[in-house]
Amino acid sequence: MSDNLLKIGTSAVLANNSLLNTTGNNIANINTPGYVRQRTEFEAQQFGLGVGRGTTERLVNEFTLKQMRRDTSNLAFASQFVNEANRVDALFSNPANSIATGMNDLFAQIQTANNDPTQLSNRQLIIGSAQSLVDRFDGMSNLILDQEKYVNQQLDIYVTETNNLITQIATYNKDIASYGNGATRPVPLDLLDKRDNAILKLSEMLEVTTLDADNGEKLVFMAGGQSLVVEQGDFQLLTLRGEPDPARKELQLQLNSKKSVLRDVNVKDIGGKLGAVVAFREEILDPTQRQLGQLALTIADSMNSQNKLGMTLNGDIGKNLFNLPSFEGLSFAGNSGSLSYQIEPGKSGQLPATDFMVTVTSATEVLVQAVDAKGNVIPGSEKTISGLNFSTDVTISEDDSPDQDLFGLEITLSSSSVVGDKFLLNPLNTAARRLDMATNRPEDIALASPVRGNAANTNLGNGQVEELTVSSTDTSPDPFLANAPYTVTYLGGDQFEITDSAATTVTATFTSNNYNEILKQAGIADDLGFDFNISGQPKPGDSFTLEFNRDGFNDNRNGLAFADLQNSSTMRRSADSTSGAATNKYSFNQSYATMVGSIGERTRQARTSEEANAAILEQTTQWYESLSGVSLDEEAANLVRFQQSYAAASKIISTSQTIFDTLLQAVR
Repeated sequence: MSDNLLKIGTSAVLANNSLLNTTGNNIANINTPGYVRQRTEFEAQQFGLGVGRGTTERLVNEFTLKQMRRDTSNLAFASQFVNEANRVDALFSNPANSIATGMNDLFAQIQTANNDPTQLSNRQLIIGSAQSLVDRFDGMSNLILDQEKYVNQQLDIYVTETNNLITQIATYNKDIASYGNGATRPVPLDLLDKRDNAILKLSEMLEVTTLDADNGEKLVFMAGGQSLVVEQGDFQLLTLRGEPDPARKELQLQLNSKKSVLRDVNVKDIGGKLGAVVAFREEILDPTQRQLGQLALTIADSMNSQNKLGMTLNGDIGKNLFNLPSFEGLSFAGNSGSLSYQIEPGKSGQLPATDFMVTVTSATEVLVQAVDAKGNVIPGSEKTISGLNFSTDVTISEDDSPDQDLFGLEITLSSSSVVGDKFLLNPLNTAARRLDMATNRPEDIALASPVRGNAANTNLGNGQVEELTVSSTDTSPDPFLANAPYTVTYLGGDQFEITDSAATTVTATFTSNNYNEILKQAGIADDLGFDFNISGQPKPGDSFTLEFNRDGFNDNRNGLAFADLQNSSTMRRSADSTSGAATNKYSFNQSYATMVGSIGERTRQARTSEEANAAILEQTTQWYESLSGVSLDEEAANLVRFQQSYAAASKIISTSQTIFDTLLQAVR
């Protein structure tokens, strides 16, 4: 009997000692990051002979752990996105940086000059405001460029941290697998804690999922299914120079044990801090830079076009006020040819805020497509240009497009281009900071119209020349107004005879007395580059003269057209050619307001998402800690209980000793 009591007492002491060790270990590691509460459980020996084998295990709910990883990724994504977006939002919410203020100031100076077009100082204010606007575009574009460079730097840093965590997890896997699954060599629980903690930290960098391998390893995957940690190996993230844009860092996976094994990364499913940086670039930085470039090019081109329709203070036809940049297409690997392009003068209104892809599809055909921030083709934007001959350099423009719409681009492909060559066109990425003034002379502001119309003093009717509009001063091969003056004589019967200085005569015939667009009716408006209406009721024989507006310094008709540009719908919203023309246009201020509003709205959404995800993670963490976290109150109670059990077990041994001594004395 004493022998059995000794066995029972000894096993009880050892068991309670293990329980005390486990409890003490829990208390000691209460502040250890990643530590999971442990519990030791025992089996009863057969035939009531004490405590059997004990097992110490971690108290962890795998479902809760996976949920916490997911919520950690979501909060890391939202927080990182907010941090990035706040910087851009602050830039555009600062009135000192406002492009809208610069635009409004420019058009206010134009209005002032229109009030007294003879004053040189008023025109100088236009030049100064235009230069200030150019500087604002340059400054804001460079600030966005700085953010793009910062994104590249962050990608490098976060990729390094991610790779270190992936390597740690793979190392822990190998160590854990080396212990096997047998009872003779149990896996040290601290290795499991360290591995889970490393996976949790990895989930901050990107969203991950896990699978348990048979040998005890934990296989880790990205949310999109790409492998990060595989059995006996791991992949490493790489930041690579973009294809075809070398200034844009992209991500790729490479197998450590075999460098030739590469995997593309689905950026849409990255998640975490890495995903937030990429999403910030695609959703805020890229669109903002493109919209800035679109706005800068459209303002400059529109003002150039309008200035060329007017007459300067020196009495000359106006020239460009801004220099528009030309661009080089970005070539993909394996290209044979090269590509250059520019915005076709006067066609900036056809330019959407997108990038473009140009592909040589056959020896006589080129495909032009607008693409979004992710490189996806925008439906309805495809333009197929046929009938080309690459024996020499090929230039295509809107006239070559089946629908007379090539997004305002004039593209030149080299004669060395072959089938399969592909080019990325991203003119708007640099346009805002490459814009500059073509003149600093206030005399070059063309406020006057170059054409004036007068009714003859001998006219008997009350007809007058009205709505005289200039559509083009580039009337090559003949110079503008080369055959002026033009004499328009009313013949009666709703007919007008137009005679130029070379005695060339054409007739305009109307079906009513609504005499609008006289030259168009005569079929010569496009050739002459201007047109006009006759108001009132002329009498047969009445004549009107259209001539160059010599010495018309006090004329502000073209200046009024300049002022109208501010509220005109001159900018293109979408690259989709099937969109309605009326709904696919908006003004300069509407464009800028849309851009700033989009930044603010996206930032506000991110802040809301951050608050929501923080609350969700807090709830999940509490759920996880309720099982896996160490509670001092609970462990203190266990410590007292196990101490009492230990003391009681010691009494069993003491009792066994007493009985044994009594037996010895009885047989002496």
